[in-house]
Amino acid sequence: MKAIKFFIPLILVAAAGGAFAQPTIGSGGILNVASYAYQGLPNSSIAQGSIFAIFGTGMGPTTGVKVYQYPLSPDSFQGTSVTVTVNGTTVKVPVLFTQAGQVNAMLPSSTPVGTGTLTVSYNGVSSAPAPITVTAHSFGMFTTNQAGSGQGVVMTPAYALNGANNSAHPGDALIVWGTGLGPVTGDENAGPTPGNMPSLPLTVYVGNTTAQVTYQGRSGCCSGVDQVVFTVPQGVEGCNVPVTVKIGNVVSNYGTIAIAQSGVTCPVSSSSFAGIDLGMFQSTHDAKIGSVMLDRSSSTGPGLPPPLGDGKPTTTTTDNGSANFEHFTYTDYSQLLSSLSTLNFGACTVWIFKDSQTPSSSGGSATTVWLDAGPQITVSGPNGVKQLTQLQGGGVGIYDAQLGGGTVGSAGYGPLYLSQGSYTITGPGGKDVGPFSATINLPQALTWTDQASITAVNRAQGVTVHWTGGDPSGIVLITGYSINVPDINNPNVSAGAGFFCTAQVSAGQFTVPPVVLLSLPPSTSINESGFSFTMGSLGVGSMAQWTTFKASGLDLGYISSEDINSSIVPYQ
Repeated sequence: MKAIKFFIPLILVAAAGGAFAQPTIGSGGILNVASYAYQGLPNSSIAQGSIFAIFGTGMGPTTGVKVYQYPLSPDSFQGTSVTVTVNGTTVKVPVLFTQAGQVNAMLPSSTPVGTGTLTVSYNGVSSAPAPITVTAHSFGMFTTNQAGSGQGVVMTPAYALNGANNSAHPGDALIVWGTGLGPVTGDENAGPTPGNMPSLPLTVYVGNTTAQVTYQGRSGCCSGVDQVVFTVPQGVEGCNVPVTVKIGNVVSNYGTIAIAQSGVTCPVSSSSFAGIDLGMFQSTHDAKIGSVMLDRSSSTGPGLPPPLGDGKPTTTTTDNGSANFEHFTYTDYSQLLSSLSTLNFGACTVWIFKDSQTPSSSGGSATTVWLDAGPQITVSGPNGVKQLTQLQGGGVGIYDAQLGGGTVGSAGYGPLYLSQGSYTITGPGGKDVGPFSATINLPQALTWTDQASITAVNRAQGVTVHWTGGDPSGIVLITGYSINVPDINNPNVSAGAGFFCTAQVSAGQFTVPPVVLLSLPPSTSINESGFSFTMGSLGVGSMAQWTTFKASGLDLGYISSEDINSSIVPYQ
């Protein structure tokens, strides 16, 4: 009963309501209800027997209504009905939740595999058909933010939710909750159909380590809801360790779990991006944080064709500085940093984005309150003094500036500014944050030695990168992204995924495994006016040891630096 009480609200979560209208299904609006994998991504197909969400307008009542008991009706619920047609076969889909802007439903296990269409009807008025792809297996993991990222809905056998203050230990059993393992036999509408699916080629990855799986099948909680039970492997720990489930070559979304060698609180370590603040959050659940980043980014891509250029690869290097002063809740901040705060080196995580969103390694989103730290932040170093100014339009708490470099001939282009040495960061103070001053040392840059030889990435084979130099006490960052643009005449209709891995500088090399790269879509290449542009990137760089500072009005202040080299490469 604990599982049922926990999951009914989660899987039937409602979106904002809308007024009654003729049903309209939004573009790309059919998603796995757990992963929210955007259409166009490798794991975006809807699995037989899984629960999925339909987003649009006019599809149900203004106030959401959800099913509370079995049997489920395949015909209609609260005036809303859903049908799916694949390969000439039409099936009725039982509705689990209905509201004007969102409908949740369970795709019958008997639905044929292939491409087809879905139609929503409300009060006898039908929508235009929308495209849907049905597959046998495409697992989505539930997460606590109910958006497919951040802390996973992963429980102990006693149904206690794993988290920073309820960490698992190596050898413990944990339960991943999700949907999309695949079809079952029996009457799904009558109630849950629990049972193991031992023939599934399923693997659980904790960090980048495989875990022993002891159960993979339907739960006894609810129709369409799955459980994967695994044993926490040795040698992995952290407050936000990435976890994913792979079936064949289809990889689920990435969630996180907390693992400790002993005790109930996950370990806090300076080797973690967020380690210096997670301990404080665990006790206060609320904090005001200031961060300053000095960043050098170099991007190498194909040269412009004649007469615009000589066709040779070109590299653009830009030095930037940024600062943010924010008031977070623990929930928002832990979700925002979940993809960066892995303590175990060798771990990777994946995030997704769509349309015209800029690829971001945040792995989540947070609602923050910005803090006024004064009109500007000053950076003083071996190459002079620079100012980070408030975001244009009066963006209190957000500061940014191009410090040097850039594209030759573009506005703001100038000599590179960041080099090895000592930099002092000062703030005059403002309404919310007092004055401060702190120093950070930028170390020797890391060199990506095989950058020129990696011209394409085979997602099924993984990719290995090598480096020399860098800060011996720093962290190596390996990152990349790939974008699928189904309609080159409308590039804003796109979906992409990116990855982020960490390694120790002393390792000298790192292999991004196939389980990570298979989460990315093949890269689209756009040809225009004789110039080809590939929507994919691979980068290697480093993050130096950060330093902290104190200021009135802040619970924590820290300064860090990154130096990333990237190349435009296709993912195949």
